[in-house]
Amino acid sequence: MATISFDLVSPENLVFNDNVGSIIVPGKDGDIGILPGHSKVMSSLRPGRVMVYNEENNLVKSFFVSTGFVEINPEKCILLAESVNEMNDLDKSTIENEIRNLESENSDSVNNKLYVARKKIEALESTFYKN
Repeated sequence: MATISFDLVSPENLVFNDNVGSIIVPGKDGDIGILPGHSKVMSSLRPGRVMVYNEENNLVKSFFVSTGFVEINPEKCILLAESVNEMNDLDKSTIENEIRNLESENSDSVNNKLYVARKKIEALESTFYKN
């Protein structure tokens, strides 16, 4: 089976770099499934899960990205994210406490942080994709 090169980059570092079987990313207008040979696409991202699968379609890694961009071509996928967390590192109770603290404030930056925190909870509770 063919593979596609995948780079996941945050402002701080290269988070993930490997050849993989497939990737699912949270595109602005919906999830994008990426396989080797994918047509050229560039999209902004919404907060959500990035699912990385090997050639046998087993989940290798799962990340949460806040926002960013993805560039796809037949051989490579590059995802540039504003912030990245491994799904295994997210703690639901910590995020719920963050939401409670943010709800008492009111500003555009707080509203954006609140939106991203709620999306993290949604991603943690999601059973849509095979884990």
